[in-house]
Amino acid sequence: MRRLILGASISLLIASGLAAADRWTRYENGRFQYVLEVPPGYSAISEAENGDGGVSSSADGTAELRVWGGYILEGDFSTEIASRIAGDKSDGWTISYDSRHSRSASWSGSKGGRIIYYRAIIGCDGAADYFSLEYPNVDLKSNDPIIARLVKSFRSAC
Repeated sequence: MRRLILGASISLLIASGLAAADRWTRYENGRFQYVLEVPPGYSAISEAENGDGGVSSSADGTAELRVWGGYILEGDFSTEIASRIAGDKSDGWTISYDSRHSRSASWSGSKGGRIIYYRAIIGCDGAADYFSLEYPNVDLKSNDPIIARLVKSFRSAC
């Protein structure tokens, strides 16, 4: 009977440890009113002094998650996104994925053994909200489900 109870206790501890390892934390930005879940093993978002967003890093320091909001300066959302992608290209990123819609956009590229993924959404009061995840290209497959969850969780309050 003791073995049965001990075995059940160990199984419960392992299961709760796995559940804790899968725990995403929620970041809410008060200034631009967006929400993003932060992956397990990443640091809490270190928010910028101006309150537009912040940065988080993976436990091993090889990946960096950035999230921010900003007012659209290029006329409209579509033009703003085109300008940002053009800027990434001029910074040497080879853009291999580009998906644009009226209220959201995603693009991804590589440079120097690194991959960067961007997501942009229409925000509140003339703003757009963004996140980026930059990581080593050897971690492409392991980051696919993380990016999928980030995209799903990224929302504006408007």
